[in-house]
Amino acid sequence: MKSAAIRAHTDDPSEVEIRNAPVPKPGPGEVRVRMRMAPINPSDFNYIEGTYERAFARMIWNRGVERPTGPNGEPSPAPPYSLGVEGVGVVEESGGGLLGRRLVGKRVAVVSGPPNGTWQEQTLIDAKRAFPVPRSLSDEEACSFFVNPLTALVMVRHLLQVPRGAVLLQTAAGSSLCQMVRNLGRADGFRVIDVVRSRAGAESLRARGSKYVIALEDEDMLEAVHRFAPSGVQFVLDCVGGATGSEALRTLSRGGRMLCYGTLSPEPISLPPRDIMMPMTSIEGFYLAEYLANRSLFQRIGLIRNTAKLIAGGDLATSVEHVYGLDELHTALAHARRPGRSGKILLKLSQ
Repeated sequence: MKSAAIRAHTDDPSEVEIRNAPVPKPGPGEVRVRMRMAPINPSDFNYIEGTYERAFARMIWNRGVERPTGPNGEPSPAPPYSLGVEGVGVVEESGGGLLGRRLVGKRVAVVSGPPNGTWQEQTLIDAKRAFPVPRSLSDEEACSFFVNPLTALVMVRHLLQVPRGAVLLQTAAGSSLCQMVRNLGRADGFRVIDVVRSRAGAESLRARGSKYVIALEDEDMLEAVHRFAPSGVQFVLDCVGGATGSEALRTLSRGGRMLCYGTLSPEPISLPPRDIMMPMTSIEGFYLAEYLANRSLFQRIGLIRNTAKLIAGGDLATSVEHVYGLDELHTALAHARRPGRSGKILLKLSQ
């Protein structure tokens, strides 16, 4: 079977290989899934570049250990490994267990990641990480079930619990996830201020109905936010870091909360203590894998069902810009990193 893999961490996506690999055999509690479609997410580049491993290695619990582990105690995967964090496919074989046997023949949304990634024709997955999806969802909708929709839903409604009438600012606002946050804002009655780098990106958002847009190419963030919300914003969602994240922190009103969920900039956020002390604001981190690991099976099932309804209803729907075959992976990776995209880049893996 065909599989997209790396031999070692690399900053050059052209070093990702399409190789022939044996069809995997599921062990106890696992299922083998014939993958149909998978998205390219920013988190996939983190696995290519080794961002997660380097971040885990800095944590205090990993001092003196040979292999760094994540917060849940699982070792960080080491290349060589296959790539891809999520996708949709059909369960073809179970390695045993009641849940696995009940999944055989069903179309499922999966969330996993290396070493058994989703960018291959067949993959192994823990049966508890494979969720049947309704027929009403297309492969294009179901393959992007977790990383963006679930992150947007959890951050907005479960962690921040953004109330009606509040103001939320989000960086890198041209992304698919940020469109979902805007949709939730319309549904829940809160305002969203969108921050993007370029004038062209701002114009694209305005053309799609965004009312409060800031292009950092043209204006200072704090001055622009003061125009929209003179007392500041109650909430910030930041996936950039660096200078953009540092400025976003200063837009918070008294008692405001900032949630960091990505690192598009390689630079850290500048955090003068009094910028959070005096207004008594807070800055928090969000990592979807860790959040889900700390939820019960019942809670995870509830989240999945709610997400499916919101995807079908359009609030958490994913806009698709282009679908590539696995043999076109390098073109797809370059496209996924192109600034100003209006939708997700997908990989078609089988029929």
